Amino acid sequence: MPAFRSRGLGTDVVRVLCNYGFAVRGLHRLQVETLADNAAMIRAATQAGFAQEGTLRRSAWVNGHFADEVILGLLASEWNPN
Repeated sequence: MPAFRSRGLGTDVVRVLCNYGFAVRGLHRLQVETLADNAAMIRAATQAGFAQEGTLRRSAWVNGHFADEVILGLLASEWNPN
């Protein structure tokens, strides 16, 4: 919803999920896969500490055409819970 955009809520959600994955589940690595044109998700993940690892060119079928996907990753050793 447009009324909730630009409030940092996406970054907060990503951070909460990281806390769950690393602190609660004890995972070693988390990965985000999103469409390359989803700037808000890429920004939220990057602000939460994720690093862009690569692009899967034309790997997603979206509305009748192929689109690129971006892969972002975060290791437990890189995670900063603050």
